Amino acid sequence: MGQNLTFPRKHPVAATLLLLSLSGIGLGGALWACADSSCSPGWQLASPDYDCGGRAAISPGNDTRINILLLMRSLKPVNSDRAGADGDVNNPQFGRTFMTWPGLRAAFWPQAGEKDQESSAMGNGDAAGCAVSPDGVAAFNAALAVETDLPAAEKAELTGLRARTGCDAAHWDDAPISTRLGREYLSYLKAADAFHKGDWQSARQGFASLTRSRSKWVAETAQYMPIRIGLRAAVAKAVDEYGDFAGPEKVDAAAVKQAGDAIGAYLKAYPKGRYATSAQGLTRRVAWLSGDMAALVQSYEKLVATMPGDDEAAADLAEEIDIKLLERPDAGRIIGSQNGVPLLLAVADLKQMRGQNTDPAPLSASELTAQKRQFAAHPDLYGLLQASRAYYGGDDPKAILALLPDAARSSGFTPLAFSRQVLRGMALGRTRDPNEAGFWRDLLKGASPLYERPLVEMGLAIRWQRDGRVEQVFAPGSPITDSMTRTILLQTLAPPAILRMTARDGTRPARERDVARFTLLYKDLTRGAFGDFGNDLTLVPANAGSEGGLWDFSQQDRIPTGLFRTGQWSDGFPCPSIAQTAATLAKSPGDAKARLCLGDFYRLNGFDGFGLFNASEDRSMLGSGPDGFSGRSLSRSDIYAAIIADRRAAPDDRAYALYRAVMCYSPSGYNGCAGPYRTSEEMDAAQAPQADRKAWFTELKQRYPQSRWARSLRYYW
Repeated sequence: MGQNLTFPRKHPVAATLLLLSLSGIGLGGALWACADSSCSPGWQLASPDYDCGGRAAISPGNDTRINILLLMRSLKPVNSDRAGADGDVNNPQFGRTFMTWPGLRAAFWPQAGEKDQESSAMGNGDAAGCAVSPDGVAAFNAALAVETDLPAAEKAELTGLRARTGCDAAHWDDAPISTRLGREYLSYLKAADAFHKGDWQSARQGFASLTRSRSKWVAETAQYMPIRIGLRAAVAKAVDEYGDFAGPEKVDAAAVKQAGDAIGAYLKAYPKGRYATSAQGLTRRVAWLSGDMAALVQSYEKLVATMPGDDEAAADLAEEIDIKLLERPDAGRIIGSQNGVPLLLAVADLKQMRGQNTDPAPLSASELTAQKRQFAAHPDLYGLLQASRAYYGGDDPKAILALLPDAARSSGFTPLAFSRQVLRGMALGRTRDPNEAGFWRDLLKGASPLYERPLVEMGLAIRWQRDGRVEQVFAPGSPITDSMTRTILLQTLAPPAILRMTARDGTRPARERDVARFTLLYKDLTRGAFGDFGNDLTLVPANAGSEGGLWDFSQQDRIPTGLFRTGQWSDGFPCPSIAQTAATLAKSPGDAKARLCLGDFYRLNGFDGFGLFNASEDRSMLGSGPDGFSGRSLSRSDIYAAIIADRRAAPDDRAYALYRAVMCYSPSGYNGCAGPYRTSEEMDAAQAPQADRKAWFTELKQRYPQSRWARSLRYYW
């Protein structure tokens, strides 16, 4: 997936540095023009390059962790027939169609709590310093509880000492512990304290003396702890000044070997012991730290093939593989050099198919053909790889259809089977097959409501939008039920009739109805449908709110439709309500004062730089195409330019237009009244030359020197 070997990773963001520096003047991302700088998913089926919004279909652009987990859930099918998950709470714009890795984990394991990352053996794990683990304390106290030969007073003393182990400068020799068994528990805590404080030699000696303890728990844990000691010691000096892991080359090789030997000794003594699973898992860490990537790859392959995909441990494994292996720049070469690792090879191949991958070069057909023997036991997976490479390589889509037979009418799918059918549907779309819509409708029946069905609905909606039949998305009984899919179409392609119908539809979610109302009224004003505005305003409830602003329209729960009823109309230039302004413009579209008041409504209520969802020109993207409103959007810059050019305009109106035209460039020097801009090129094209701004300033000062606007304006930008 991305970046660092030890820290949590941040997904790449769609915004550029230019967006960050100029966000205040309305330079937006390619999709959500007014969203924040977080990444926005590409609302399309194709996933040719890394996309912050993962899909339920195994694909090149998915986070590699998502692909690994979906693959594991295919090899050992799980019951995915559950209600659809709520949208990602941290990314509402993803709807239920896209997923982040944390969002996917929360959807599959909604009841999973925060996991203790330390060893439950004794709570000392790999954390440095004072780190009291609740699990470790519980394990220690449980061991004490069953010791019938241990006096209650000594149990209480040991319990108190355990809570301070690794934290205080304990006076172990002064503890009132006199029984032999109690002294063994005390020696255990003393060794654990040394471990926490990085005194490896004392810790080793302390635990070594306890492997024949009368307490079975102490004896076994003492046999296990040298593994942890070796691993902690191995990386103790492999940390840079910022606390990041500095790389395996900085590791203490001797300590790694000690850890490996300790694993062998523990498993020999306790082949089915309480820490056997942990010890076996730590062999992977030993392999990683020692640079034995061949052993690590083989171990990962076996686990991916055998671990149940409905166990949260599968997600932990996907993260480990991503960090320890797939983030390496040479991961593809390492995996490709091994035999018998088709599952990891498939994930690496998909990553190499990404369109912007230049090192190494995108996977070629000949390279994939050379791997065929590796996938002898996984023909469906190999077929998906072949079809994916062909699709994203621009090959004949008919060849893709031959690789992926139609199975859309199945009653259910593994993630792999579902991925194959989604790619088949994409190939049908590329061939303009007249049966594509029917294919998506068939696929809906067996798709899981959790991520799969919304993705299929998007496929059907895109086909209908391409055919000019967007009304079918909103028709009664439509199979398109996903609210975010409908919301995007409401903002982009829906004509006024559909917006009005949705606004009145009490069966739709409140946010969707508010988006319909807001879009309708916004487009009424910006497209010049002033005569409709008054009637459409009646669709807004009297108690509609206006809080929240417009700078996070894609994310916010509440849509501020109340702005059109109770927004601010004036801060100096006298203006009535926007309803009255619209009524005036309906009768007299050229009325300068009313147009200036329209501009002030935009300015005072946060519409500068605001934009609804704006798809790219790619017709395979949801929301792409002409919408149902005529004319082009009218910005504040357009209003002022028209009035400045109108020599018949009243002096005060023209003075105000000149003033506001100059102020559009305050204080950045860029036009903040003509956005939103999807690109820096669009932004540059909207700028008036500085000579023009100077001319406006000069005319205002010379022609209208007594106006309040001339007196208040001191600069041009």
